[in-house]
Amino acid sequence: MIRRIRTWLWLSGLFALCQWLAPAPMAPLAAAQASVAGVTCTATITGINFGNVDPSLLGPGLFSGNGNSNLQTTGFLTYYCSNATSIQKNVDVCISLANPGGGAQRAMGSPGNGAISYQLYTDANNANTWGSKNASTWGSPYSTTVTVPATGTSAPTTVPIYATIDSSQLWFTGSGNYSANYGGGDVSIDTGPSGCATASGGGTISGFTVSAAMRPTCQVYTDTLDFGVATTGDPSNATATTMITVACSRHTGYRVGLDNGKNYNGDTRRMRGGPMHNDYVPYGLYRDTNCTVPWGNTDGTDTVTGNTSSQDFRVCGKIPPNLGMLPDGDYFDAVTVYVYY
Repeated sequence: MIRRIRTWLWLSGLFALCQWLAPAPMAPLAAAQASVAGVTCTATITGINFGNVDPSLLGPGLFSGNGNSNLQTTGFLTYYCSNATSIQKNVDVCISLANPGGGAQRAMGSPGNGAISYQLYTDANNANTWGSKNASTWGSPYSTTVTVPATGTSAPTTVPIYATIDSSQLWFTGSGNYSANYGGGDVSIDTGPSGCATASGGGTISGFTVSAAMRPTCQVYTDTLDFGVATTGDPSNATATTMITVACSRHTGYRVGLDNGKNYNGDTRRMRGGPMHNDYVPYGLYRDTNCTVPWGNTDGTDTVTGNTSSQDFRVCGKIPPNLGMLPDGDYFDAVTVYVYY
């Protein structure tokens, strides 16, 4: 796939980003954990998919600081409880989400050993992380009380799982597919008569996957190429240089091309200006310091290949010889920078 990014490169000429490990206690434990007799609960969790991630859409990027708009998505937890007894029961349900691999920071991995950190929350304001009753590392579990009718089943309840990615990391993340798979050891549902602390077992819950697809992306910054003032009225052989900076997401190969501008004639680039704005000054753009190797826009032929995620490219501009005197005035052209990746 070839994607193009366009930005303007202006040319001008003026010609005039612990548990304490101790011996077994002699006294009995304070409280035994137990589920509610006769009640079983079932929960399912949908996949949490951030979809295709393009860092350039989430914030300023590399040229003006980190991104400032976090990526967000939502998964859903659905649960219900069944009561095999002839007595209506109130059951405290506790649903825990740990972290695959057990690390302190939740992260999706990719085959290329890259990682994208993310977080799961119980609230839309992203204030309360969704964690586990067995470890506070990831926050507190989701808990609620369910009334289960005698010899019946409670109505299914669906609650959102809010997920976010901090966009500031994405410019330094390689493209590819990322995922975190929550298996049986990472999710749990516990029931009890009096809160999460004493809840244990009493249900089944499905695993799920958090995923994102990082798409390669690039940004371009340019500055004006200014030939200055032709004090004699003849701009022949004038040269000037400027820089193009290209920043792409990690592991993104790219090539940089320059088109022929807005005022070209055939293969000749031209600046337009003069008193009546109908005079032209031809010029060339080159890839080398001697202004001899033309820089064009045929991908892989006269383009320049980027070697790093963020790279500066020097552009050399030259006006040909033997133009003679030109009418006084300002002369301009606008060249489009193409990035192929």
